[in-house]
Amino acid sequence: MKHFQRTLYIFFLLGTTFHVSAQRSYDFAIPLPPSGTSVNNVSERYYGTYSCAGPTDVDYEFTAKGVFAVSWNFNSISRETIRESSKYRVSNGWLHGVVENDSVPCELEGEYYHFAVKTREELTGEDAAHVLSRISDRTYILNFEEGGHFTPSIFEFKGNELHVRHFSYEEGTTLFDVISEQLERSEGNLTLITLRPTKEEWEKLPIEAIAGERRIYLKKE
Repeated sequence: MKHFQRTLYIFFLLGTTFHVSAQRSYDFAIPLPPSGTSVNNVSERYYGTYSCAGPTDVDYEFTAKGVFAVSWNFNSISRETIRESSKYRVSNGWLHGVVENDSVPCELEGEYYHFAVKTREELTGEDAAHVLSRISDRTYILNFEEGGHFTPSIFEFKGNELHVRHFSYEEGTTLFDVISEQLERSEGNLTLITLRPTKEEWEKLPIEAIAGERRIYLKKE
C-alpha cells in the first residue's frame, strides 16, 4: 500500500502529497531529471489557472512569470471583536480590515463572521527554490525543494486538462536499488535516504512506479 506525507513547506497551500514509509523515506539530492532543462514557466499555450474538482482546495496558475499555487485560507472573526475594534467593519456582506486596502465577502453564522482570504504562492520564478524541468512540450517535472533536497511531481497538459502526480512508491520498494549513490541518515526510527541518480540510472526508473494518484485539473475559462 502506498503511503504519503505532506511537506512542511507546501502544503498548507498545495495539498501536495509526498511519500513516507514507516521506516524508510526517499528524496533526491538534485532536481530531476539529471541533466534536464530547467525553465521558469511552461509553454505559453498552457498559461492560465487550473482547478481540481477533487479533494483539494488549491489551484495552479501558469504565467510568463512562473508557476503559482493559489488557495484560500478560511477563518472567522467574532461580532464582538468587530464591535470593539476600529480596524474591522462589515458592510453589505463584506468584511473590511483583514486584507490591506481591500475587503472580502463574509457570512454571519451565530456570533461569528466566516471569511476566506486568497493566497498566491510562487512555486517557480526568481524568488522560488523549487525547480521546474521541461521533459517535453506538454510534460514537466516540478521539483519541490525542502532543506536542500527535492521531491518530484509530474505535470502533464492534455488539452484543457492538467494532470498532476506526486512522488510516491510502494512500502519496501527495491526500485531505487539501481541508484548507486545513496546517502542515509536517521531521525528516530525513520531512515531518510537521499538519492543522486545519474542520467542512465534515472532512465531505468519506471515513472509510473514512483508517481502517485493522478489528479485532474481543468482550465478555468
